[in-house]
Amino acid sequence: MDYRKRLREIVDFIKPYQRIWQNEIMLMYPDPLAGYPMDWLEELAAIKDKASLISLERKEVQGLLHHPELLAFYARLEELCRLDQSPELPPMPATNATWLYMIPKKIYEIKRLGPLIDHVYRKENIQKIVDIGGGIGLLAQTMNNVYHHKVVSVDLDPVMQETGRTRHEKNAQGPHKVDYHNIRVSADELRFTTLLDDSTMTLGLHTCGNLASDQLKASAKAKSRALINLGCCYHKLVPDTQNISEFTKSMDDKFVMTQFALTLASRAHRKMEEKDYDLKEKVKLYRYTIHFLLHDEYGIKKIATLGNSSPKLYDETFGVYALDNLKRIGIEIKHTEEELNAYFHDPARQNLIAKMLVAGLLRNTFGRLLELYIQIDRVIFLEENHYEAKLLEIFEEPVSPRNIAIIATRHS
Repeated sequence: MDYRKRLREIVDFIKPYQRIWQNEIMLMYPDPLAGYPMDWLEELAAIKDKASLISLERKEVQGLLHHPELLAFYARLEELCRLDQSPELPPMPATNATWLYMIPKKIYEIKRLGPLIDHVYRKENIQKIVDIGGGIGLLAQTMNNVYHHKVVSVDLDPVMQETGRTRHEKNAQGPHKVDYHNIRVSADELRFTTLLDDSTMTLGLHTCGNLASDQLKASAKAKSRALINLGCCYHKLVPDTQNISEFTKSMDDKFVMTQFALTLASRAHRKMEEKDYDLKEKVKLYRYTIHFLLHDEYGIKKIATLGNSSPKLYDETFGVYALDNLKRIGIEIKHTEEELNAYFHDPARQNLIAKMLVAGLLRNTFGRLLELYIQIDRVIFLEENHYEAKLLEIFEEPVSPRNIAIIATRHS
C-alpha cells in the first residue's frame, strides 16, 4: 500500500466534516446539528425499525439508504478503511495449561498474535523480544514457554511485574525465563534503550496513548531489527504525540485532533444487541434532555458532570431521572416531576433529539478513519527511518476492537 497516498485520501475525505468529528454533538447545543447534511439526517431519521438502526450502527447500509450522496459516502468510507488481513500461519502449539488464569479475550489475542511474532522472530533472526507495557507478562511468558524465545517484559507497575515473576516461576517451560524490568519506555531513557539493539524486536500489544509512539521512536533510534505494535487509548494522546512523521508534519491541512476526536478514534466497535441499543438510546434521550434543561432553564451552559446513573433509573420517567440528577449535583430544583416530563415530551424537543441520535450514527462512522490517520502517520514515520512497515488487521473487531497492528522490519 502507498501509505502517503492513503493518508492524503483520508484527509481529503474527512476534511469537509471536521465540525462533525472534532466536536461532541451535545456540546454544540443550542445548534448541535451545525455542519451535518440535513438531507442525510432526514433520511436516517425516517428509519424507525430497531434492527435497521442496529445495522446502521455497524455501517451496514445496503437496502436501508437511498440518498445517492449518502450511499457514496458510506462506500468511500468502506474503501478507505480496508486493510490487509493477518497472514495464515501455523497455529500456536499450545496445551490447555498454557491458558491457565487467562480471560477468553487474552487467549484469543495471544493465539492470533503469537504465530505472527514467531514468524517475524525466525525470518529476521531476532535474538530477543522486548515486550512493552507487558503487565504481568502473559504474552511474554507464552512466547517464552511455547516458542522458547528470549523475552524481556517492561512495565512501570512493580506490583504487576512481581506478580508476573511469581507466576512464571510456577509455569516456566523454556531454557530461560522472562526477564522483568521496571523502566520507563522512552527514546531518551538510557535504562530502556540499552535493552535494544539491531537484533531486537520490540513488541507492544495495546500500547496505551503515547506509549505506542514512544515504542516506535525508541526502536527507530536504536535501529531495532523489527517491531510489532497495536495502539489503543488514543484519547490519552497529547498534541505533541500526534503527527510524528515528517511527511504529515509538512502537510498544510494536517489534523490535530481534539479530545472528542481522539475519543471517537478510541471507540469500541463491538456487535450491538437489541437490549444494548435500547439502553444506549434511553441514556442519550435523557442525557441530551437534561443538558437542554440545565442550559435553558438553569443557566448552566457547560456540560454538567452527572456521574453514572443506575440502569434502573432509565426505567423511570424523565421527571424521576431529572430530579435524581439535579439533587446529586446540588441544583436548587424549580420544576415538578410533571413539568419535567412535559419538558421532555415537547414535540420540537423530541424531533431535535431524534435528529441528534442519527447524527451520532453518522459521526461514529469517522472513528475508524481517525484511528487509521493516527496509525498511518506512524507507519510513514517508520518508513522515514528505514523500516519496511505495513498495517494488518490482526483480530476480529467484535472480540478485540483495537485490532490494527503495525508490523515493521529494518534492513541495512
